[in-house]
Amino acid sequence: MSQFSQILLFYNQLSNMADEIKDMIDKELYDDIMSKMQYHDKLVVQIRLTKKCTVFNEEEQAEINKIETEIKLKEKENINLLRKNIGNVQKELNRIKVKDKLSNAYTQDTSQREQGSIIDIEDTYRG
Repeated sequence: MSQFSQILLFYNQLSNMADEIKDMIDKELYDDIMSKMQYHDKLVVQIRLTKKCTVFNEEEQAEINKIETEIKLKEKENINLLRKNIGNVQKELNRIKVKDKLSNAYTQDTSQREQGSIIDIEDTYRG
């Protein structure tokens, strides 16, 4: 197998991996993404080593550049999707925190006095 064929195989694996990661993001399988990324990083190192040790002709280099651009676009889309999901998760957490604070502030449970609910204050200072 030539070095160029090997590079194409590596890039094909990277491209497929980017598609798999997108599916995992959609399914919120973040632990699986982390294990995929470990393999991704190893693959990138293999590509760099192969490229460093190989001289490609103009046609091969043009094809490599095209493939790299496509993969970069896929990975940027995945990053943007992750950022969007993180934003959505943060908004939901904030909404839950506000709801929880309101519920605690207006609780009738007298064991919650330490939390500063004005409803639960007793008139113990009057003799």
